[in-house]
Amino acid sequence: MDAGAILAQCRLFAGLPPQALQQLAALCEPLELRGGDTLFGVGQPAEHLYLVALGRLRARLPDGSIAGDIGRLEPAGEISLLSGEPHSAEVQALRDSLLLRLPRVPLIEFLQTYPAALLALTRTIVQRMRRNQREAVKDTARGGQTLALIGGGSLDVAALAQRLQSALSESGAPIELIGANTIDAVFGAGAAHAPLREIEFDAQRMAWIGRIENSGHTLLLYAREDDPVWAERCLRQADRILIAVDSTEPARDTALLARLRELALRTPVELLILRADDAAAGDVQGWRRLGGARAHYFVRPQPEPTSTADYASVARQLSGRGLGLVLGGGGARAFAHIGLMRALEQLRIPVDLAGGTSMGAFFAALRACGADSYEMQRVARETFIEHNYLNDYVLPRVSLIRGRKFLAHLRAIFGERRIEELRLPYFAVSTNLSRATTMVHDSGPLAVWVGTSMSVPGFSPPVAYRGELLVDGAVTNSLPTDVMLQLGRGPIVASDVSTDGSLLAPGIEGPDQEALLNQAVRPPVTLIDILFASAVLTSESGVRARAARADLYLRMPVSGVGLFDWKQLDTIVDRCCEYALPRLEAFARGLSAA
Repeated sequence: MDAGAILAQCRLFAGLPPQALQQLAALCEPLELRGGDTLFGVGQPAEHLYLVALGRLRARLPDGSIAGDIGRLEPAGEISLLSGEPHSAEVQALRDSLLLRLPRVPLIEFLQTYPAALLALTRTIVQRMRRNQREAVKDTARGGQTLALIGGGSLDVAALAQRLQSALSESGAPIELIGANTIDAVFGAGAAHAPLREIEFDAQRMAWIGRIENSGHTLLLYAREDDPVWAERCLRQADRILIAVDSTEPARDTALLARLRELALRTPVELLILRADDAAAGDVQGWRRLGGARAHYFVRPQPEPTSTADYASVARQLSGRGLGLVLGGGGARAFAHIGLMRALEQLRIPVDLAGGTSMGAFFAALRACGADSYEMQRVARETFIEHNYLNDYVLPRVSLIRGRKFLAHLRAIFGERRIEELRLPYFAVSTNLSRATTMVHDSGPLAVWVGTSMSVPGFSPPVAYRGELLVDGAVTNSLPTDVMLQLGRGPIVASDVSTDGSLLAPGIEGPDQEALLNQAVRPPVTLIDILFASAVLTSESGVRARAARADLYLRMPVSGVGLFDWKQLDTIVDRCCEYALPRLEAFARGLSAA
């Protein structure tokens, strides 16, 4: 490895004279990391600066959140190196990587001699420290990536790779498709299947891939599971692994999946599930367990144009351009979400995944099931205006209603659908009262978890689950943009239907404990108003932080709409569609320019 040539390409040192680069190169030590290896952990002393020559690292903060990825020619450990403090983040190799290691003391002496390099290093530190969580996740998702597609069974993995290449190319980034035959053409017949212990060849392969990445290309490596040597090389070189399976095949362990678990890579693993239009989802959870997959995508092999749309959605999510919709809770005010859906439809802006809390979870679930805004409006009218499913009152020992009628209605709407079987990725959130935490539901019975997310404390009974009590998600998270952000799929549109004002008693000087009982307050304040306002009080205090995580935050014009003003359905939908249209148009223009 030519340390001098690598340093000359690195922006930290590119402006130094040749003799300075030679002096710095003499300090460098090569360091090889396998995918999954830890470079340094939180609290460890900072003894070196590292430069990524080939590969990719990922930095995680102590709370587990991603601080950012460190790609080719970027430094790692620079903050602690200059401050003299222990490392504040853990850095691990996402894939097989080659680094240059520079010891702290002679490097600091060098920087004192060449202040231009010190200034460049300081500038990098400032940029990283200024970057907020949303920017870090977005940069990680959109950064140049090497994808590995591994197919098994009877799947034609080459054809799948070509479909993905075509879809990814639509995003504007050039895509290089690399199979075993490509490696053989570059390095000679049989090179792709050379024994994995041949480190010299692996270094040559990594350097070749690094040059392609450095030219701005995204790489898509592909292999079949019956080609174990080349498949393992793909796994070791990838920033993201896709395992292609057929929904009609039962989940089964394979030698490659077992090897993937043995490697203990830190690379994100996801499933690409081929599922015909009328086919069942299959054993999604079984495949996810065997592959250690964090997520899955459904694609239809046919018919067109639905198949092309499926691949386009997957490509957007893989490249950090998938649109995530987050819908907040707020009773009848949540009809605003239907207006937002209508605006998205009119502008033909595709939604790639959706999630929400309380009533927002309800409408996000309808979208995930394929309902358009007109179907949502019909369901809302039937559910909240034409019928009353919230009147199975009980002696208020635990709650005002039993909740049985409403849950039965949700089951009538959603049937036996399970969240992991939805073609559009979806999540709902609830509040774990036993632990005072937010729970995310991205698998399991859809009707049950939507109902749980809508269980306002005091009005509906808590849901007992695994010995704990769950209630309305808005208690701890009225707008779960943080959940969507952690998925790292792309920009977020958040629809907030909370109101700026709190419960008021205008005209009452007081103190008057019986003002509400005497109906002296206008407009009247009901028990449900008090229960709901009390439930989401803590949640509303974090609304600014939740708004900051969204790329487009819409505070819907629902002021003056009460929690149970169901009959304002049509007015709210029309008003909020009109409000959302110009804002979405401007947002879409920004997406096109990005």
